[in-house]
Amino acid sequence: MKAVPRTPMRVVPKTPRAHPQNTDKPQRRETSEKARDPVNVFCRVRPLQSEADLTCLRVKNSTTICLNPQDQLLHHKQQNSGQREIQYIFKHVFQPDASQQDVYGSVAQPLVENLLRGRNSLLFTYGVTGSGKTYTMTGNLRHRGVMPRCLDVLFRTISDYQAKKFVFKPDKLNGFEILSEEDALLERQHEMNQRFAGAGRFAFRHKDSDPEIASQASVEPTPLLGLDEDNMYSVFVTYIEIYNNSVYDLLEDSGIQKTLQSKIIREDANRHMFVHGVTEVEVKTVEEALEVFQMGQKRKRMGHTVLNAESSRSHSVFNIRLVQAPTDSQGENVVQDKQNITVSQLSLVDLAGSERSSRTKNTGVRLREAGNINNSLMTLRTCLEYLRENQQAAASGMAPKKIPYRDSKITHMFKNYFDGEGQVSMIVCINPRVEDYDENMQVMKFAEMTQEVQIARATPIKPDLGLTPGRRKANKLFKIAVNNLNELGIPEAKDLEVDVGLVYSLGPDFPSYQMDSPEADFKIKELMHYLEQRIEKRKKLRSNLDLKCDSFRQMLMNLDRDNLQLRTELASLKAVYKQERERSAALEKKVRIHESSIDVLNNTLSKRDRQIEELTFKLDEQKNLLTQKEHEKEKQKKKFSSKLAVESDKNKRELELKLREQRAKLQERMRIKDEKLRLVSNILQSEDLPSLPRSQSSEDILNEKDRGTFTARTESSVPATRTDVYATPRHGVAAANIRHRRSRSAGDKWLEHRAANPVPLGTIMQPFLKNRKSVTKLTDMKELTNHGANKYCLVSQEADTDGDVETKLYKGNVIPTCGGGAQVVFNDVECLKQKSPVHSPTRKRPSNGTISALGGGPVPSTVTSNQDIASRCNLGIEGHSSKKSKI
Repeated sequence: MKAVPRTPMRVVPKTPRAHPQNTDKPQRRETSEKARDPVNVFCRVRPLQSEADLTCLRVKNSTTICLNPQDQLLHHKQQNSGQREIQYIFKHVFQPDASQQDVYGSVAQPLVENLLRGRNSLLFTYGVTGSGKTYTMTGNLRHRGVMPRCLDVLFRTISDYQAKKFVFKPDKLNGFEILSEEDALLERQHEMNQRFAGAGRFAFRHKDSDPEIASQASVEPTPLLGLDEDNMYSVFVTYIEIYNNSVYDLLEDSGIQKTLQSKIIREDANRHMFVHGVTEVEVKTVEEALEVFQMGQKRKRMGHTVLNAESSRSHSVFNIRLVQAPTDSQGENVVQDKQNITVSQLSLVDLAGSERSSRTKNTGVRLREAGNINNSLMTLRTCLEYLRENQQAAASGMAPKKIPYRDSKITHMFKNYFDGEGQVSMIVCINPRVEDYDENMQVMKFAEMTQEVQIARATPIKPDLGLTPGRRKANKLFKIAVNNLNELGIPEAKDLEVDVGLVYSLGPDFPSYQMDSPEADFKIKELMHYLEQRIEKRKKLRSNLDLKCDSFRQMLMNLDRDNLQLRTELASLKAVYKQERERSAALEKKVRIHESSIDVLNNTLSKRDRQIEELTFKLDEQKNLLTQKEHEKEKQKKKFSSKLAVESDKNKRELELKLREQRAKLQERMRIKDEKLRLVSNILQSEDLPSLPRSQSSEDILNEKDRGTFTARTESSVPATRTDVYATPRHGVAAANIRHRRSRSAGDKWLEHRAANPVPLGTIMQPFLKNRKSVTKLTDMKELTNHGANKYCLVSQEADTDGDVETKLYKGNVIPTCGGGAQVVFNDVECLKQKSPVHSPTRKRPSNGTISALGGGPVPSTVTSNQDIASRCNLGIEGHSSKKSKI
């Protein structure tokens, strides 16, 4: 469908080109009749670099700042000490701890909103050198500045509504033209070839990208509202600098030529100033835009001065141009009409700082650069001052002054903002050090004067094509619905159509006019043109209405026929539906029954699983116990094998010792017999019999030797029989009464001799003495005879080699002696061993300590323990504990 000509919406239309002689006068009258806004001036205070630095200002509140000259008493004359502090009021004052987000939200975000609405905006930073202008505009790796945040918000807002690349193409005259889909495709292919070849201005985007600047796009801001969703958008950026009052394109593809060529400033058809031949790069993401900026930043002129290590030696201007145009009736392609394009621009200007040569100590090139910077800033101040005076003098009817815009490139470039339309904002950066007091005062005066300048409010023209609002989104939803129907297998979805055509409206009301004004002829011609547009639009709407009525009538007939057919189908489907519903109810009942049985089976299965787990756990425990017992068994086997070997060696040594003793005794007896034979031979051969003393007889000698040998053996080894234990020489041996016999009807009466603190028995077999009397000490014979006991039991407890307690019970009969005493004849020994059921690997084997039966204390050796038992037996048999030997 052919696009309808644009209907202007402005209250006062622009002057057509047919009357060039009246161009300046109507333009001035049109600008003067519009609403005006003052220049928005913000102040940002830089933090002090050192706590020892003195400050010359004080932030009073969010809009007021005070300069205090008292802090410079050491650097000024005495008459200045009486000055009072000076207050300056701004739209907003950012304190030293203010973040970059605070500055963007208050200053730059309204300008981005104007950019989306088709309005032009200008933002520039002003201040002395080293006051933080570049940091506020650009930022660093951790703190993004105003420019990266503006780009990020802009691309996130228009991300779903961007046109394909090269749909809009610059015409080199500060305007744009619309390319067809085929031409745009060729341009994209040409760009891709250049990128692969590494030539042209497209090669830098992946080669010179700086991660420090590219990482500034990592924060996700909130997209702005109020975007026209029926338009397509494209973003173009330019980056220029003004160095020594000459304009240079920082994005120029210089090729072999290393130095940049200066550009000229021209005026376009809409009386807007632009740099002729500047490079405009179309970007689709914030990363691409920052890469373009970084390439220009590497060409920007920077220098080192005494006051700033990285001082800007030129004014830099980064322009963000947003191109938008309406889509066609289907909301898919841009309307191929250049008159429907709306171009808005946001200019971000980083002005170089003013300097004093007496402080910077510049010479040569740096001194010339500083002079040009100061001259351009002075021209900017003069232009704004004259503009303010002209606006104040216009009310009184005085003749305006001529504003010297052309004296400086920076003022010439932005002449259309001050004389034309747009919104202007300025950030004044202040370094609060005492040394910058004079420069700060001049900056404050300039900022105070700038706030009084009034700028005409922009009223952009929006093209009205009579198309349905929201057509782009409606067409998108319609396509999604058709795709869903196709996936469901409905063939009628291909024949569906959506009508998002014209809106039935003749446009806005007629503009106001006066027939008696000097411009009556011009107004009549404008009204005639306006009426012709309305008549033409009415014809189109009428023909469109007739077509829609015919199609609607045909649609009603088709719907009536389809309705009759659908009713018959509905009746049959209801019967089928009823049958299916009954069948479904029966199936649901069966399903519920099966589900309940499944739940029961699942519960049973879960119980069985738990039982299996418990049994498995018990089986594992039993296996572990068996394994542990096997290990203990193997260990005991090894232990007893070693013990058996030790005991066999011990017995072998004892037998060898006994064998040697027996041989020695036999040899001694043979010697005695030889001696006797010799004596007998001597007696037989001699005439007189020799007289031997009684004490020196051979039998006494033999008995003494035998007793001496036995005594020595008793002291060195454990006695083997009762006769060896009680064969110690003494004065006399008690004679037992052989005829003594006790009556059996009285029963056995036991005397149990045990330790004072016995170890509790934990053995399976426990000793059982029915009629017993327990004693712990036997110091006299009467204690053995007075109890009337005929049985004696000696309890001995000691530790074996493995540390287990071994209890021995020596049992015997108590027999009276002829002398009135009693003796014990041992006839039985019981051994009870108590072992620990749990093996203790850390248990140490005792060396040779035992438990005494009488005293309960430890005895150092086995021989001592045996001697102790022999002593106790002597006490029980003979009635005394001391041994006596013959002399």
